[in-house]
Amino acid sequence: MRGAGPSDGSLRAGTRALPVLLGAFGFFGLFWGSFAVLLADLSDALVLSPGPLGLALLVGAAASILAMALLGWTTDRLGRRPFLVLSGVAFGAGIAALAAAGNYASLLAALAILYAASGLYDVGINAAAVDLERAAGRRIMAVLHATFSAGGVAGALSAGAFLSAEMGFRYVYLAVLAPLAVVLLAVAITRFPTSTEPSGDGEKTGRFGLYRSSPLLLVAFIATLGLLSEGEMEHWSGIYLRQNLELPALLGASGVAVFHAAMAAGRLGTAWTVALFGNRRTLLGAGLLAAVGMALALATLQPILVVAGFLVVGLALSAVVPVAFSVAGDLAPGRAGAAISVVTTLGYGGFLLGPVLVGGLAEILGLRAALGTIAAAGALIFTLSLRLAASDRSSAIGKDEAES
Repeated sequence: MRGAGPSDGSLRAGTRALPVLLGAFGFFGLFWGSFAVLLADLSDALVLSPGPLGLALLVGAAASILAMALLGWTTDRLGRRPFLVLSGVAFGAGIAALAAAGNYASLLAALAILYAASGLYDVGINAAAVDLERAAGRRIMAVLHATFSAGGVAGALSAGAFLSAEMGFRYVYLAVLAPLAVVLLAVAITRFPTSTEPSGDGEKTGRFGLYRSSPLLLVAFIATLGLLSEGEMEHWSGIYLRQNLELPALLGASGVAVFHAAMAAGRLGTAWTVALFGNRRTLLGAGLLAAVGMALALATLQPILVVAGFLVVGLALSAVVPVAFSVAGDLAPGRAGAAISVVTTLGYGGFLLGPVLVGGLAEILGLRAALGTIAAAGALIFTLSLRLAASDRSSAIGKDEAES
């Protein structure tokens, strides 16, 4: 496939689609960055403690996983453009429902719609990104994910600024619909490259067979720990700064923004780090830095040190998932897409369930102690990465499957 090279039509479509996808990823980060800041206001308005809020997030997580499992495949059937438009419209409906939520029952319904649509939108933009990489013949996924993180910075700071200007948080939710409308309009008039990857019955069988590969499951667990920590930081770091440390809205938003900025910078530098140190050492360093950074943030109540700790955590976590994807592809030569899908399926569950875990623990132990799970996850990433050397030497998944 590489020898043939992309067609001229695919290259032209890719050139036009790239800025649209950058906008789609950027909006996704914009929303979740603002969501992290506004979650404190939403919980205050509905008088929710961490336990009920964590349960509400669990409902959303379950809806998202169910939607991706049942409907994610339709992006191949419908095509990228219709799928993105439909999931984006549903995403907007979820945002509007969240803005209107006035009691716990309506919050549960809003989060179910929001998270389900968000999961499908996420599937759509990443599937389109894979097609674009194949059409362009070069790796651009890290740049697109860095754009997501940059959008998170803009969303967090914008939400903090709006709140500081005494704009009601519900109106801030509604303001996010404007850039979504622009993105969906751009998607609707853009021709996206199409996938040329064959998908026969053998590949479907092979994908489920990969779930029996212990080296791949090790990599998937590392990715799950990384995404679990990302989800916890995105959802609870703003609440920690604003409620536990009692910082004003704009200062509280700065911690969320710093985390996203560190993720963006780290993702842009991941390729250089891997080239210099290799996959295993990069993951070892990422796990260690995440543990140290979170320990620093939780060991003090000085806002500047807490935010500095968040910055270190963001830099560390930024490398975990891209490197895990790379290792997964190396473990299954010829079936990299199927291997990465295993990592994605398990990892995204960690991203969604992490915030719920913190909410439950915070109800019992307090939020400061509950966020210690991020430090523990970093230490576990470090420990598990020590075993990657043996896994790398048995790089052929087929051998592992044959032995099982």
